[in-house]
Amino acid sequence: MAQYGPYVRLWGIRPSQLPAETASAQDLVPFLQSILSEAVPFISSVPLQSSSSSSSSSSSSGKSNKSSQGGAGLDGPWKPKGCRAFPHSAAPVHMFERVVSAEDLKLAAKSGNHLAAAAPKIRPETWSLRRSVHEGAKKAGTADWDEWKRCFKDEHADAEMKFTPSVMSHALKKQWDCTGAEVTLGGDTYEDLTLKLEESTHKMPAPLNNRVFPVLQLTAAVRGRREFIVVQIAAVPESSKAEEQRPDGAVRGAYTSIERFREVDEQGNVEWLMGTVSDARGVLPAWIQKMAVPGQIAKDVDMFLEWIAKERESK
Repeated sequence: MAQYGPYVRLWGIRPSQLPAETASAQDLVPFLQSILSEAVPFISSVPLQSSSSSSSSSSSSGKSNKSSQGGAGLDGPWKPKGCRAFPHSAAPVHMFERVVSAEDLKLAAKSGNHLAAAAPKIRPETWSLRRSVHEGAKKAGTADWDEWKRCFKDEHADAEMKFTPSVMSHALKKQWDCTGAEVTLGGDTYEDLTLKLEESTHKMPAPLNNRVFPVLQLTAAVRGRREFIVVQIAAVPESSKAEEQRPDGAVRGAYTSIERFREVDEQGNVEWLMGTVSDARGVLPAWIQKMAVPGQIAKDVDMFLEWIAKERESK
């Protein structure tokens, strides 16, 4: 039996696998359920602590970090990779890594008939993930719940472009009407679902070509508590032989991620998890990308909190 599913993978999702744009909300439920059934368990096994100092993200203010869903021990699939501090974040950022083996991916591909026997050689996926717990407050070094939700669930692509200097533009290509759709998973009901096909263009340092990352984005909120998830799956051409370079000179990259925000205690502390696997493609060597990704995703915390503080002041 396959341990992993075929959707939330770096190999991405093809146009023929997408629902019809005219699909009703109820028709979309099985597809939405499939994605959430992969994404939620995948990041729910992240350890709540990565080191003896990890509790500082909440204990420094005298607040405990109690989670209704908990995390796995340090012997789980997510391996601690240190802790980073940033000037604009009051919370430390803990790093983790998870490798999905080629053997597991082959089983996942067969389980969904997603890859033909003649598909390109399947390589292991190396996921990088960060975890930080922030005081839920509208002040420097953190943000309150309404700000997290607005910037990451309601206006994800727009906010990302505003706080990430390398993002040059973003475009909405398709969207589906999920009004009224609900997904039940592990006793939780996911509602306020959205499904969009978007792409963002990132500026790369010379002499590299710019990169465009098309993604299928799903967002969903858990009924009855403050928690939501954002899943982005690489959107790929129907044929693997399709040209990677576009007419504008940008190279098509692949990026799949799972991001979750949730209030973890009575004091309103907010956990921010973000895990990703990516391939910028082109001439950039894979080993350089693997080294760079953890630092890039950790820095996103600092960039967002610096930006939201300035936006707050400008109002």
